Amino acid sequence: MRRISGHYVFTGREFVKNGVVEIDSSGKVAGLGSLGDSVVEKEHTEFFNGIITPAFVNAHCHVELSHMKGVIPRSSGMTDFCKSIVSFRNTDVNRQIQAMYEADELMANEGIIAAGDISNIELSLQMKKDSRLIYHTFVETFSLNPRHAEEKMSVARKIKRNFENEGLRVSITPHAPYSLSENLFELSVMEGNGSGILSIHNEESCDEMELFEKKQGKMRDFFGKDMDDFLNEYDRPLHRILKYVAPETKMLLIHNTHTDEQGVRQALNRNKKTVWVLCPASNLYIENRLPDAAMFSKLNARVAVGTDSLSSNTNLSILQELKILDTAFPETGLHNLLRWATLNGAEALNLDPELGSFDTGKRPGILLLSNVDLKNMRLTESTRVKRLD
Repeated sequence: MRRISGHYVFTGREFVKNGVVEIDSSGKVAGLGSLGDSVVEKEHTEFFNGIITPAFVNAHCHVELSHMKGVIPRSSGMTDFCKSIVSFRNTDVNRQIQAMYEADELMANEGIIAAGDISNIELSLQMKKDSRLIYHTFVETFSLNPRHAEEKMSVARKIKRNFENEGLRVSITPHAPYSLSENLFELSVMEGNGSGILSIHNEESCDEMELFEKKQGKMRDFFGKDMDDFLNEYDRPLHRILKYVAPETKMLLIHNTHTDEQGVRQALNRNKKTVWVLCPASNLYIENRLPDAAMFSKLNARVAVGTDSLSSNTNLSILQELKILDTAFPETGLHNLLRWATLNGAEALNLDPELGSFDTGKRPGILLLSNVDLKNMRLTESTRVKRLD
């Protein structure tokens, strides 16, 4: 039995000053307590300077794009970013596989214990079998040609079956409101409704908002007339999603860089299980803009945190994402940020029976955050994460 303590233990819900977590030999939480006012290391207790927290959950990434690190210029905007993905996506298979394994190890070393990963092909399957992380794979569909809808669904279902046959968590989801024909969007959401979970990119860019609000712009010019199939029916991307998502489906909305209070309220009126996944480093990389994290916090919206891919990020670090949010939105509070990165992320991926908090019987992993401003409860540039399990 290990007894691990620090200046503060974050339980997944709250801070405990001089808290103690008891971990048995299998990694399960056996108990949670406190040293009281004393910070002196007691017998059989390992005391660390900093905050003890459950391991992080990365609610959104794309490991199959890891080979594209540094390829796409910063501040290119979403339409040009999409063009680059199309141009550079396919490369030597061995290089792609190696990059995925390296990305997986990077996440593990950054204190990430689980990830919601977007896949368009099944190349990541073996890596996920080998990984220390727990993955939920979202098999993503996209095509604006309505004649291709059934074919795209057939491919997605085949990939899903292959993951299921290996005992991996998997479901089907549409990419985004702007990248699917109406029939493919409906079929994909219905498939997600059946599995009980969806992960959809939402209101991520100026180009996307201009497309839906004004029916024009760079995205319209790039994707062309196939958008006529659906575009005039919706005045914002979120409304297309809400048309088809069932109220009982867990709906992960990704990025939300341009989502406002009205949008949050509309989504929650339709679906109480909505999770707003923020990937701030990626948003800065593509468009130099951040989602309004303070607004989500003020509305008590359920928020989780993701890294997105190395095609739009320099690292796969949840701590880095939290630093960005803490700097830009200090009013959010460190307790909220850590909950977003732990318990909320686990709940988003239906992994909370095992991960996300120091509840007795869970195996959530255990991290040390060092060089934290403990007086003001703020992250600093020098804050580091270390695995203790």
